[in-house]
Amino acid sequence: MQHRDPSSDDDNLIQPADFSFGRDGDTEQPARPVSAVSASGKQPGQQLRTLLIGGSLLLGCVSVFWLLPKVVEKPKPLPQQSASNQHQSADKAATQKAASPYTEAQIAQQRREVQEVLQEILALEDELEERRIEIWANEAFSNARSLAEEADGIYRQRKFKQALDKYHESLAAFQQLRDSIPERIEKHLAEGNDALDHGDADAANKAFDLVLVISEDHPRGLKGKERAKKLPEAWKYYTSGQQAFTDSQLDKAREALTQSLAVDPDTRPAKELLPQVLTAITERDYSEAMSAGYTAIEHSDFNAATQAFQRAQKLKPKETDPAVGLQQAQTGAEQQRVDQLFARARQQEEGEDWHGALESYEKLLKKDSSLVSAITGKARSAARAKLDDQLQELLDDPLTLGGSKRNAYARQVLSDARQVSDNTESMRLRKQVSDLETALTQALIPVSVVLHSDSSTNVVIYHVGKLGNFAERQIPLKPGRYTAVGTRAGYRDVRREFTVEPGQEPPTVVIQCAEKILNANNG
Repeated sequence: MQHRDPSSDDDNLIQPADFSFGRDGDTEQPARPVSAVSASGKQPGQQLRTLLIGGSLLLGCVSVFWLLPKVVEKPKPLPQQSASNQHQSADKAATQKAASPYTEAQIAQQRREVQEVLQEILALEDELEERRIEIWANEAFSNARSLAEEADGIYRQRKFKQALDKYHESLAAFQQLRDSIPERIEKHLAEGNDALDHGDADAANKAFDLVLVISEDHPRGLKGKERAKKLPEAWKYYTSGQQAFTDSQLDKAREALTQSLAVDPDTRPAKELLPQVLTAITERDYSEAMSAGYTAIEHSDFNAATQAFQRAQKLKPKETDPAVGLQQAQTGAEQQRVDQLFARARQQEEGEDWHGALESYEKLLKKDSSLVSAITGKARSAARAKLDDQLQELLDDPLTLGGSKRNAYARQVLSDARQVSDNTESMRLRKQVSDLETALTQALIPVSVVLHSDSSTNVVIYHVGKLGNFAERQIPLKPGRYTAVGTRAGYRDVRREFTVEPGQEPPTVVIQCAEKILNANNG
């Protein structure tokens, strides 16, 4: 702005200043107007002179207004007074009025206020121009400047109060522009983020560029600008994932959305859609796992069923259906093991593996002691296992059947076996009974055994008796194991063990003492 004070030739009259608003020329601060001197600043003598002068002026005014009209003849009015003369008279009266000390003081105060307002306007104008307001609010900025220029015109007309009001209006406009900066930044940020959310890279770049024009190095503006650069690639993956989700290609959708977020983790549509995809995948996998579990149960594949229900439970821990499925699979598996043990026990019984059957029934009772079939099966298997052991023991050593006690025990076992054999079709048992009968019969039939000696040796057979001295002797013996001992004075004793087997060629036993014992005196 340019201000020019009235000429210093007239100290009592305030002339209009040559005032304009702009940034073209050098700014010249207006000179302080001459103001009325306050009464409190005068000396006592000056106050007395002022009173005397005031009194004289008052008397003069009374004389002029009351006496002079009576003495001086009223002039005749001019026939036609021009409008310009009327305006000049009005201007003269206004000038005379403005020249009063009070009015002059008011004007000076108003001009000072104008200067203060102008300083604020210029500061705001500089700040806004630094922010390149012509790009983001040029019209409003031009309107604010127009208000200031309009105030300049009013100021030149010496309408200082009206000019001051207009300057205040301009200042308010500039302040409103400055105060609107945060709101405008937020607005452009919102526009940019909305463009990012709709895949409009051009609109996003434009919005964030405006943010950075208003506020250079604005953090969110810089971030938005960086995101706008990545938007084409991120949006490509997002749209691919969105289409895949629409087509129920859930795995493909998950992969595409994950790639989109890898490019820009803040891609809002991808962030919102990915949880939906993951939820759909979870539901799909959960349903498949539950179906697989029940299908496995139908096929008695309880291990696979358990694994399937465990997968379902892991996918949705709060759901109760997987636990129900697991219980069914566990019950089925347990029943399957029971059935398998029963089947195995029956198979073992059919194969007359009584000890194996007994073990199977015992396992069944450990699982469930109330299983009646297992209880009766155990009792049956235990009895048959005992009988089988007794028969087999006797048959494994038939040579012991010749003894009276052993023979009696064998006949009791044979009797028990015959009773069981009559009620079963067991081939093994029948054969055991037949073999034992034959063994018992043969055990009582003596076999002739030939013994050779030297007629000098005294022969004894344990559990049979003393045979004395002989060269050859034939003696009937029942099948069994025997021990013969020969003794002779001066000779070392001899011991011979031999076996007599039924139905076999009888052995020939030679027993004689041939080794002399040397005395110490003879040695």
